[in-house]
Amino acid sequence: MTALKAIRPIPEFPLQGILPKEETEAAAFLKKYPNYDGRNTIIAILDTGVDPGAAGLQITSDGKPKVIEIVDCSGSGDIPTTTIVKPTDNEDGDRVITGLTGRKLRLSKHWKNPTGEYRLGLKRAYDLFPEDLKGRIKKERLEEFQKKHFALVAKVQEEQAAFLKAHPTLSDEEQRTKADFAARLDVLKDNLKNFSDPGPVYDCVVFHDGSVWRAVVDAKEDGDLRDAPALTNYKTERKYATFSNQDKCNYSVNIYDDGNMLSIVVIAGSHGTHVAAITAANHPDEPALNGVAPGAQIISIKIGDSRLGSIETQHALTRAVQVIVDNKCDLANMSYGEATSFPNIGRFVELIREEAVGRHGCIFVSSAGNAGPGMSTVGSPGGTSAGMVGVGAYQSQAMQQAEYALFESVPERPYTWSSRGPTTDGHVGVSFYAPGAAITSIPEYELSKFQRMNGTSMSSPNACGCIALILSGLKGENKSYTPYRVHRALVNASKDIQDQFRVGFLQVDKTFEHLLTYHAYDEQDVDYDIQISERDNARGIYLREWEECNKAHTLTVKVEPKFMKDLDYNKPDINEKKLTFECRMALVATESWIRVPEFLFMNGALRMFEIKVDPTQLTAGLVHFAEIQAFDTACPARGPVFSIYVTVAKPIELTTQSYIQFENIQFGPGHIERRLIRVPEGATHAEAVIRSSSGATNAQLAAKFTVHLTQLVPQQRYDYTKQGYMLRLGKGSFGEAGGEEQSEVKRFAVHSGLTMELCMAQYWDSPGAHSVTAELTFHGIQVNGQSAGTRSVFINGADHITRFYVSAPIRREEGLSPSITLDTLRRVIRPTESTIKPLVADRDSLPNSRLMYNIILSYPFKVETTGKESMNVTPRFPSLNHLLYDSPVEVLVIISDVNNKVVGYGDVYIKRFKLPKGEYTLRLQLRHESEETLEKFRHLPGEFDFALAKSQTLEVSGSWPDALVGKKTAFPGVLERGELRAAYVVSSTEYPKGAKPGDLLVGEWKWGLPKLDRAPLWRAIYAIPPEQIPTKEETVDLEEEVNVARQLAEQVRDAQVSWLKKSGTAYKTDKDKEAAAVARKELIAQLEAAGHGKHLPFMLAQLDVAVALAESAEEADKEKHWKEVLAASDKITQSIDQAALAQYFGLKPAPAHGKAEAEQKKVKKEKEEAKSALVSALKARSVALVALKEDAEEAYNLLSQWSEGTGVTDWKSVGVYLERERKQGRNGLALQRVNSWLSEQGGGTREGAGNIKSALAVRRELLRELKWDLWEEYELSWDGIRLPKAPATF
Repeated sequence: MTALKAIRPIPEFPLQGILPKEETEAAAFLKKYPNYDGRNTIIAILDTGVDPGAAGLQITSDGKPKVIEIVDCSGSGDIPTTTIVKPTDNEDGDRVITGLTGRKLRLSKHWKNPTGEYRLGLKRAYDLFPEDLKGRIKKERLEEFQKKHFALVAKVQEEQAAFLKAHPTLSDEEQRTKADFAARLDVLKDNLKNFSDPGPVYDCVVFHDGSVWRAVVDAKEDGDLRDAPALTNYKTERKYATFSNQDKCNYSVNIYDDGNMLSIVVIAGSHGTHVAAITAANHPDEPALNGVAPGAQIISIKIGDSRLGSIETQHALTRAVQVIVDNKCDLANMSYGEATSFPNIGRFVELIREEAVGRHGCIFVSSAGNAGPGMSTVGSPGGTSAGMVGVGAYQSQAMQQAEYALFESVPERPYTWSSRGPTTDGHVGVSFYAPGAAITSIPEYELSKFQRMNGTSMSSPNACGCIALILSGLKGENKSYTPYRVHRALVNASKDIQDQFRVGFLQVDKTFEHLLTYHAYDEQDVDYDIQISERDNARGIYLREWEECNKAHTLTVKVEPKFMKDLDYNKPDINEKKLTFECRMALVATESWIRVPEFLFMNGALRMFEIKVDPTQLTAGLVHFAEIQAFDTACPARGPVFSIYVTVAKPIELTTQSYIQFENIQFGPGHIERRLIRVPEGATHAEAVIRSSSGATNAQLAAKFTVHLTQLVPQQRYDYTKQGYMLRLGKGSFGEAGGEEQSEVKRFAVHSGLTMELCMAQYWDSPGAHSVTAELTFHGIQVNGQSAGTRSVFINGADHITRFYVSAPIRREEGLSPSITLDTLRRVIRPTESTIKPLVADRDSLPNSRLMYNIILSYPFKVETTGKESMNVTPRFPSLNHLLYDSPVEVLVIISDVNNKVVGYGDVYIKRFKLPKGEYTLRLQLRHESEETLEKFRHLPGEFDFALAKSQTLEVSGSWPDALVGKKTAFPGVLERGELRAAYVVSSTEYPKGAKPGDLLVGEWKWGLPKLDRAPLWRAIYAIPPEQIPTKEETVDLEEEVNVARQLAEQVRDAQVSWLKKSGTAYKTDKDKEAAAVARKELIAQLEAAGHGKHLPFMLAQLDVAVALAESAEEADKEKHWKEVLAASDKITQSIDQAALAQYFGLKPAPAHGKAEAEQKKVKKEKEEAKSALVSALKARSVALVALKEDAEEAYNLLSQWSEGTGVTDWKSVGVYLERERKQGRNGLALQRVNSWLSEQGGGTREGAGNIKSALAVRRELLRELKWDLWEEYELSWDGIRLPKAPATF
């Protein structure tokens, strides 16, 4: 085929845009100073972890190792290695140990191990692998597994066909064999249907070679460790390995606690590798692909917990600070963050600010967040914390070309989604912007070298690399610096991009020149703590609510210089620096509505002065921003030494009671419009309508629009109240010339009286001009009465009828149809166990060497469902939930079943777990350096929400008298504005299974209105009252003469029988057991002599004792005891007229009344007791015959008749059935029954945990006997997961 002639010359690919450096002046800086490329700097990457095998992450530009330390701070790769064994020699002369999987492990003769001791551990690969890798491997393994499985199915089908061909006519026994073939095929079908890949399960071996601890992983799962790499802590030798060529997942190790804990470090995702590559990748063969600072070295700190899908945890963050300090990091980048309720506080924030930055001089760079464009959406730590460099995301023309393949260029500006300030305490939030996207290296397991990612996660490492260039230059020029000096220079030298909040764009060369030019000014090494007294000591001034925006404020500003602390904790802090410090400042307000003093003389002490902020003449509905800047009068050219930020988000009042419109707002690519509205008092919800239409003659391009509606509730995360919508305006025929108007309607809850920001933005990459009209209509349905919190009503079920008053304060509300739906059972559970212990010093010490403690609280709970259904369970700890960066206490949760199998992990965020019926334990770990603080949590209650299979509905009546007599009277469908009406909620008389007095039912008070997004209009909480006392039925008692002496004798007999029943298991020591045996023998003789030999409870007690003694007997005595069981069971069966019993249960008794009914009930009770005793005896007999290896067929058949066939569900009886089928070679039927029984157990009970272990063992035996190696290996792989030796570690 002839190539088409190019219409235009084909240009070179714009490589400069795939990892932007020109926009920040980084490229120009490197041309000017090629040796200041980050060399001699160490950068910590706090993220998902860095893959040392990824492209560009092997060596620095000057030949040093690139990744010099790799640490998993999350603990997700931890493996206890406390099991110690010594090897034996096999027939080949190899040293062999048995791993925890049961595999024989052959050891290398070349390993040095002076003690000869090896420590064992076990880890499931899927507990290590990142989620996307896990998905790929599962898919590939399933395809391979299915091939083998269907080959096995074909083999069984061939065997079935051969059997049927050889037996054209089937006897009864052959019919059972035919059924067995069918069962085998059914089992295989069900097995594949329920297939859940356990993944590779690795044996791990740890030993000390005389110098260092080493770890070996059986990554091939073949037990041959002779060629497996024996790794030591990564920092020592900087070696890593790969699990397999299939997964291409690299790992390294660290060993803690004197060999008791192995940490296999595996990245939790590709994010951290991409971040590290932006910062410092070095590609010697193609330098255009380099990261910003190719000469820098990397410390990989994994804070993303693989157990939680890579979310960061508090204990990982705390550990990360120590790693930063220990490795003397010059810089740290953290492209992680969350919304926060309390800015600038929390353990991690304080450790970074005071220790890593304020004492050890590390410059901490962090992403501002991707929750924009709304105001106050910056995340913690980067956007909300002092001492950190918070970075927003910006896009340029080069990035548009190289990374986004846009057909039409758009203006350069911050990304639409980049979070904006101010923080809730008034700080601007973002230090500066940097390029927010890159195409660069990703981990090898992704099977690709490079990938594009965007976000402030990318702008932060770009900025961090830029700062590394600057530090490299300062070190090369022998210029001292502090984080405070560098941070201020970065801000002052940034480029003006006309940002609404005066945030600039990072400039490397100008910052470096700034630092060199003004290096002699020591004042730059001081930071300033700003506090506004009347604003709860906020760092800035943020006026947002109606009252504060409509009056003038005289405010007291406190300014205190903050000096770098000495590395030596024993030296007095900074006294000499305070004594010599002096700075004469001029104060300047950037807007005329702020008045400030002209000068401020600063020394080492706290200074206070007053300012006046008068927002009364500012335009309502808009945002107004200003700074109070302090300049050093000795050198004003270097820019402000500190700034006080002032934001006034002045709301507009509605011109009508409930409606406001913003008409024909004009938008272009990336354009943002904000409107501030005062939500009317009494409003509970709102309707937003976004309208757009093309012109009569002009078509418009479809464009993405972001709409945010946000209110700030004091000390509550912004994401709890923010409503965010992504709309596509001008789509389809709406964009055609003369097309119909497009209207998008959204409904959501609001907070009465608080200012709402309506923020609309045309997405940065959507070309074309658009005109948009926004309308807001507010509604209010207020409910007054018993309250359980904000917009929650509380109903005491004991009140029978609860009165509430309902009003419509905003407007006429129509179409009301109230009802209360309760769909959740909430139970408060106290911990049954709690232990406080110190943690391990080599991993959990703070920078000041103080050791961390932890308390572990255990909460047992039960899931009750019908059949094999699962239930959603949501544990809550309200005082701890949703506080991550702003919490002083670290939180982690593990839920496990009765055999210690982990069924879920959790942290501070409320999480729902889907669990089958059974008993479980939630273990809550809290960590803090104060043992005394943890002691306060010892009895912390937990709230457990159980989703109901069927919700309950409470009637809402409009009439008290009608509600009282059960007459249904609907609440009015219309409420006029200002009208107040009573509503009556009638308590329920029926409650869900398992509900107990004091439990709560939780749900929603619905109004028959369109559903709101996210939060319901009103929540309802219902307290379950004390149980009803059953109405005593009127019955006629049989008149019998009372014999007091006989009554006394019977009560004595019953007490003796009760002791007898328990005596087989009640005593633990040999001495007590012998005494019990003597007493038991005497008691049995005494009761038989007294004529109670045929008393059923007495015979059953003897049977229970016989079974208990047989089960616990030594092997030599078991036969004797099982024969005693047979004798005891025979005694019962012989005492019962089975024919008469069968006849009784086969007939339906005729209705009777009076004495005849009483007599009938008495007979029924006697017959049911006899049947129960007979079944118990037959079960015991069947079990005894199996134990004695005698034929149990007849006994089991009889048991089946009385227990409805294989409906016998206790494991002992199932065991009899299994023995019968296995003896006849019908392993398919046996396996089917085992699977069915295990499925019925769900998560299991504590009492039945041992039986589950036994059933799993029998299943493995059956698979082995069937020669189904594929499924036997599957079960063996699951064994270490289902039946761990000990509870999972935190």
